[in-house]
Amino acid sequence: MTLFIPSGQNGEHLFVVVLGPKIVPGYQSEDQFLIVPICSAIPGKTHECPLHPGCHPFVRHESYADFAYADIRNKIDLISKITTGVFRDGGASIDSETLENIEKSLNRSRRVPRFIKRDFLSI
Repeated sequence: MTLFIPSGQNGEHLFVVVLGPKIVPGYQSEDQFLIVPICSAIPGKTHECPLHPGCHPFVRHESYADFAYADIRNKIDLISKITTGVFRDGGASIDSETLENIEKSLNRSRRVPRFIKRDFLSI
């Protein structure tokens, strides 16, 4: 699943639901999901998890999964924000090969916030 989440004054950012649903100790009792933003690649810079045009209809040029801004969101919050139009359904899923690559890179990345490694990935 993909989502467009507000970013900046008038923009929105593509996020991929990478993992979940999962009950995470210390969080609310409902299912939790790990979401990761997709960002435009910076020319000349090496990215841990590069993504190629076409992996999602919105991705039209070289991009990457930006693990530094990954977040944990609960099911009720996601549904509520989609229903009220705060978040917008991304329409298409990211292709399975790309999703698998994101998952593998997530476990190796040093950019993943500590709370995600501790609370979500260690379970």
